[in-house]
Amino acid sequence: MTYRFIDVQELEPLFHGRVRAVRKALEIESFGVNEFELTAGSTTYPEHDELKTGQDELFVVLEGSGTMTIDGESFELMPGRYVYVTPESKRHIAPGPSGLRYVAFGAPADAEHGGRI
Repeated sequence: MTYRFIDVQELEPLFHGRVRAVRKALEIESFGVNEFELTAGSTTYPEHDELKTGQDELFVVLEGSGTMTIDGESFELMPGRYVYVTPESKRHIAPGPSGLRYVAFGAPADAEHGGRI
């Protein structure tokens, strides 16, 4: 099979409706991807690093707003913002007053990807 697709609304929400397991649904093996939806005032995204998994992560904001704190430095999250985080950095996400919907991608930090655009 050369492609698969799914609409996010078809995925069963996990962890009290906050996470949709895209990677698992599409049977992706080379990288992880999940969609997150945090309601306003939610504290469900704990501060953590990815030292155990060794993963680089890329966060892409789809809707809403919020704040991301990486190694103690905070900045605004907004639609269209991409945030790359290395495994050793501690990260925390807090949704804004209208909530926050974003996608997180993860892959081993030492993987080679050929440097194409």
